[in-house]
Amino acid sequence: MKKILIAAAMAVSAAVYGAEANLSVEGKNPPLECMGSYTPLSINLITPVGIPPGFWNVKGLQIGGWNWVEDFDGWQIGLINTTDVFRGWQLGVINVTRKMYGVQIGVVNVIQDNNVPFLPVINWYF
Repeated sequence: MKKILIAAAMAVSAAVYGAEANLSVEGKNPPLECMGSYTPLSINLITPVGIPPGFWNVKGLQIGGWNWVEDFDGWQIGLINTTDVFRGWQLGVINVTRKMYGVQIGVVNVIQDNNVPFLPVINWYF
C-alpha cells in the first residue's frame, strides 16, 4: 500500500511539474497565470506549499493541514479548511466558507451566507 501511495504521489507531481514546464516554455509564469485554473488533486501542508505549488482552484480532492481555495468542487479534508465558494463536503476541525452548497463536518463550521452561519459538528446549505 505504501508503494502505491508513493507511486501515485510521484505521478501527480510529475504531471503537475510537466504542465508548469509547458507553461514556462510558452512564456507564462505559473502559478500566477494559473489562478483561474483548476487541479483535480491538491495535497499541501499549508496552501500554497504543496502539490501542485501555488494557489489553484480545485475540482476533486484537497488534503492538507491548512487548505485555502477560492473556488472548490469536491472533497476537502484538513485541519483548517477555508474557501470563498464551496460545492461538496468539508471535513476538518475548522471549516469556514463564504458561500456553500454542501455539508461541513467538524468542530467549528461557518457558512457566512447562511441563515445560521455557525453550527458545531455539522453545518449544511443547499
